[in-house]
Amino acid sequence: MRELESIIAKAGAHFIGSHPMAGGEKMGVLAARADLFECAVNILTPTKKSNVAAIRKLERFWKSLGTRTLRLDAAQHDLLVSRTSHLPHVTAAALANLVLNPAQPKTQAALCATGFRDTTRIASGSPEMWRDIALANRKNLCRSVDTFMAELKKLQVALKTGDAKKVESFFATAKSRRDNWCACLASTSSE
Repeated sequence: MRELESIIAKAGAHFIGSHPMAGGEKMGVLAARADLFECAVNILTPTKKSNVAAIRKLERFWKSLGTRTLRLDAAQHDLLVSRTSHLPHVTAAALANLVLNPAQPKTQAALCATGFRDTTRIASGSPEMWRDIALANRKNLCRSVDTFMAELKKLQVALKTGDAKKVESFFATAKSRRDNWCACLASTSSE
């Protein structure tokens, strides 16, 4: 944002960061979908220097594609997407790397079913793109990985001690939070 805004301004134009939260693991023109942006959230990251008319015009553009627009400052955007976008990719990749490691018994992969497939789907994304994203937002992503590992650690302690109440609470809380989120979600997802 800092670099582009001044460069674009020198050229006599306006730059407003824009990030549609849409897409999938497939890449290229053949993976294009007409409904890609339908009901997706699109984040705009205007600054104090942003032209108000340009912001409104950009919001109208994204709305015409079917998105719901949300304004965030760039730092808040980077923090939040490290949790909602980058961490899920890291998690899916780590799970695929662990379970599908050739050092595992061959029957390991044969036991993977739809839950594993659905959980690791996004691990099929572009390694180059995700390398660049992870490194560009590494500070926030490291914090998100730390928080995620702490959550897993709590479950691990409950499992080691045989604390059925805490183990059930772990799953019940997750179910409740996800079910509530899904109930509010307007998406082209199959759920």
